[in-house]
Amino acid sequence: MSAPHVDEVEGLDDEFLFHLNRGAELLARGEAPAARASLGRALELRPRDSQALGLLGQAEYKMGRFEDAAHAYSRLVDENPVEPSARVNLGLANLKAKRYVEAVKQLSVALDLQPTHRKAMGYLGLAHLEAGEFEKARDWFAQAGSEQMVARCKELLALSQAAAAKAAEAPLRATPPPGSLPLLPTPPPGPNPLHATPALGYPPQAAEPPLGASTLSQLAESRLLVPAAVEVFAAGRGLLTVAVHGDVLVRGKGLVAVRGSVRLSPEMKRFRGKATDKPFGDGAERMMRAAGEGALLFRTGELRLTAVDLAGESGYFREEAIFGFEDALAYENGRVASRLGIDLNLVHLRGRGRFLLATTGELAALPVSADAPLRVPLPVLAGWMGTVTPRVAPLAEGADPADPSASLVVELSGDGRVFLDPEAAPGTRARTERA
Repeated sequence: MSAPHVDEVEGLDDEFLFHLNRGAELLARGEAPAARASLGRALELRPRDSQALGLLGQAEYKMGRFEDAAHAYSRLVDENPVEPSARVNLGLANLKAKRYVEAVKQLSVALDLQPTHRKAMGYLGLAHLEAGEFEKARDWFAQAGSEQMVARCKELLALSQAAAAKAAEAPLRATPPPGSLPLLPTPPPGPNPLHATPALGYPPQAAEPPLGASTLSQLAESRLLVPAAVEVFAAGRGLLTVAVHGDVLVRGKGLVAVRGSVRLSPEMKRFRGKATDKPFGDGAERMMRAAGEGALLFRTGELRLTAVDLAGESGYFREEAIFGFEDALAYENGRVASRLGIDLNLVHLRGRGRFLLATTGELAALPVSADAPLRVPLPVLAGWMGTVTPRVAPLAEGADPADPSASLVVELSGDGRVFLDPEAAPGTRARTERA
């Protein structure tokens, strides 16, 4: 959106106009945090100004602050209750904040005001879809003309009906029937830092039954993979599914299939809010930006994947440990330089959204403080949260920094929590394989 001209906003003082124009210009350049600050000041001077409220909503949304965006758009709706676009923006912000009931309400009102609003139909379909209301979602996607999403809803309806039928036939069955999705392991009790969800690992497969003949249709039905629509990251049948509704960043390694209208483009590293000319990862490990509507399917091999909801917090992670993340999260690449020949490449994530950590084994966490600093072997470090300062150093005191055989550690000091991958400790894999 271009900055408003002075003659378009009559009767406003110079300070308000300055902050309004500056906020619009910063937002157009992609500098959402600075735009938010300017627009906040403009609204202190004119709390009910519709243009400032709309721009603030955009800034909050771009920063992944969906609840704050919904608050700004709600104020805008209060000032313009019959403006459909304000209702659509409010509905979308609530959808991203996972407030599905409120999203449905606002988008329904928008369609009452403008029954032909195609975007409102599509967003309303998504709200019903993520709330698990597949029939309603299918109907709205049909009105929006989205055949791909209609097909997805039909698949999900068929799966849910089949699951309900099986549950009715065998309500007391304790073990899954042959051909069903493997169960994910149950995590041990206790709090998980950074709102970590159970790791997306895969249990050992049971012995295969004797080969039996089946028709081609039976084979296709029994092996049907339906990409997840509600969760961004989901696992089943040895595959990771990444649902794409907009933009998601994910590694290219292990890609099995691209479903729907998804475009992939190589991602560049970011520094101080701007893209650089350096690639984010190399070769198969290159980070890709997936944009559009659909899903990506991956075979992740022996990697242990942990989905984390950042929920407005922030953390620093080894570049190698980040498998993917939602575009709603702000990220920046960094590096801890070392004269030992190996630098520590980092990714700083912040905001509201989910990301995937890829480790060798189950994550662990240790506290770090000024009184109790940590020294962690370089392969073991996954990341940290809090005010922590890292430094790459030799493990043994007095070791020659120029000796390539010297074991390296990351010295961590400050105040926070450090995330570890114990299974990646030097020599651990060799011992495990011998055992």
